[in-house]
Parts: sequence; structure tokens; C-alpha cells
Amino acid sequence: MKKRLYTLAFSVLIGLKLSAQSLGGAADSHFSMFNAAPLQLNPAMTGAFDCNWRANAIFRSQWGSVLRDESVPMFMTVGGSADIRTNRGFTESGAFGFGLTAMSDRAGQSKFTTNRFGLSLAYHQALDRRNEHFIGLGFQSEIWQRAINYTGLQFPLQNDNGTYNSSFPTGEYLVNNNFLFWDLSAGLLYTGKFGYRTNGYIGFAAQHLNRPVESLLGDKNVRLPMRMTAHAGVRFKLKGRFDMQPKIVYVNQGVSHEVNLGSDFRFIFDEQEPQGNNFRFGAMFRMVGGDNKAAWKDRIVNGEAVIISLGIEYSKVNLNIAYDINVSQLANASRTYGAFEIGLSYVGCFRKSRPQTIFCPKF
Repeated sequence: MKKRLYTLAFSVLIGLKLSAQSLGGAADSHFSMFNAAPLQLNPAMTGAFDCNWRANAIFRSQWGSVLRDESVPMFMTVGGSADIRTNRGFTESGAFGFGLTAMSDRAGQSKFTTNRFGLSLAYHQALDRRNEHFIGLGFQSEIWQRAINYTGLQFPLQNDNGTYNSSFPTGEYLVNNNFLFWDLSAGLLYTGKFGYRTNGYIGFAAQHLNRPVESLLGDKNVRLPMRMTAHAGVRFKLKGRFDMQPKIVYVNQGVSHEVNLGSDFRFIFDEQEPQGNNFRFGAMFRMVGGDNKAAWKDRIVNGEAVIISLGIEYSKVNLNIAYDINVSQLANASRTYGAFEIGLSYVGCFRKSRPQTIFCPKF
């Protein structure tokens, strides 16, 4: 009985999500391990790595503990990207980045699906002769597909003396359950090296610059709100082979605000190669808010999740896992179970030529 109540609660939440979308307050799907999906986080991160090419894949599953063995499917998001970095740009100390990115998100009983596919372009220019400080500018163009399965939804007029009857008409105006739109994003990124094992980065991205129409009912006044993202991190030696890397990500979209704040701890396998093989563990705390009329201190005071993460990098293969421990008002219903993520990436160099640009911090 409890599971049925939980399922009902989450069905209502999805309904609220779609209602918020109709009011222009929808929020994009995203990952807790932001840096494991770099091109989705910031177009300027295209080509922002050592060597010449990189491939990323990430998977997220949410609310599985509540919806297990129920008719409602789990909430799932899958993302991937591939990008390359040239040896030179307009100058010998510059580099171009070219990338492909894709993401698929499915949510709820209606299998509300968003599929995204796009191209990214970025340019990175060294600010000093040693190639230790870079500024990058990136752009991204994507095609989005939105789809919803109305047959998975139940409406009040289909109530037959307390039971659901699919043969009854819905009484709803349901049209345009599959449509496409074009989206444009841009971003900036600074990366810098301040010592042998001290480096940092700061970035800013503006997504949905063209405010595309996203209405399932064909209402041209319903547009996807712009999404503003600011992210930063610094890495420094803690003791021996241990490094500490505090980081922060802030996201604002429509009336929604989100802050992720925490730190990673990195154990370096070889002190002579601080950017090489390592093991990482860390934690972040996510806070959310949604009232633009409230004072700043009251906007983001709602704790949502504690994010625990582990990662290992060996021979340019980077494996990361994370788990969200729910601490929101849904903690009792979800038994504090949240989302699980796993990410995998690989960075490679062209055999015949090494990149001219040297430094890029590990995110």
C-alpha cells in the first residue's frame, strides 16, 4: 500500500513538472557529477583537456527505490559526448575544440522524453608564454526532440465508479505529442596553473539563448527559460600525495535556483605526475529554491541532497560513480534514496603529434 502511495505521489510530481513547464518555469535535466558531462555543463569546455581527443558517457537513474516493481518506469538520463582539440589555433599558443554531444531523458508514467543532439565549437587562447593560463569561448547548437505518451496518463473523466477505464474519453485537448526545436548556448572558461600542484578554473554558461518554444499544446508564448550556470574549482596540495579540490556550481533557470557546494580529495599514485593516475573521493551538498520574490538568503535554503562520489583515473581512463542521498521533504517517502550515477571517459593523443598547448586542470 505504501508503495502505491509513493507511486501516486511521484505521478503528482510529474504532473506538477508539466504544469510548471506550461508556465515557463521548467528546469533542464542535469547530472550531479557535472564535470563528467562537460559539454552539457559549458560549451567552452569543448577541447578543454590535455592531449587531442576525449570521449565521455554518463548514466543517471533516479527514484528507483520508490518506483521499483511498480508500473511507473524509473527516471533515467543518459548523456555522452566526443570532442577533439587541435594542436594550434590562430596562434601557436591557441587551440580549437570541436565536439558532438547527445543526451536522452525520460521521466514518469507518460514516458516524457527529451532527446538532444548538438555540435560544439570552442577556442582556447593562452594568456602567457608558458601556456599555463587559458581563456576559452564556446558555442553550442542543438536539436531537441520532446515526446510524451498520453496513453500512459489517467484523467478524471476516465473514472468509472472508482476504477480507471481506458475506454472512456479523456476530455482533454491533447495534441503535438512529438516535436522538434533548435537551441543555442554559449560559454566562457578560464583555467590557470598557479604552482606545481595548484590550479583552478572558473566558467560561465548561458543556455537557451534563443528561448525556443517548448509547448506541447502549440502555444508560442511558452518558451524554454534561459539557463545560467556558473562553476568554479581550485586544487591544491593538502599533504603528501593528497590534494584537495573544493568546487561550486550555481544554476538559475526561470524561478529555479540551485547550488552544489563541496570538495574532492585526490590521492596521486605518482608524485612526479600530479596530473596522472589518481584515486578520488568527495562529497557535495545541493540546495534548491524557487521564489524570485524572496530575499536572496531565503531563495536557496532548501537542502535537497548530499552527493557522495568516488573516482579513479588510470592510463587516461576515468571512471566515476556518485550517489544522491535525499535530504529533502521527500526523504521519508524515498527512505533517503536518491539518484545513482556512473560516468566513464577516455582522453587520447594523436600518435604523430603532441598538442602544442600544455596545461589544462583536471576537473
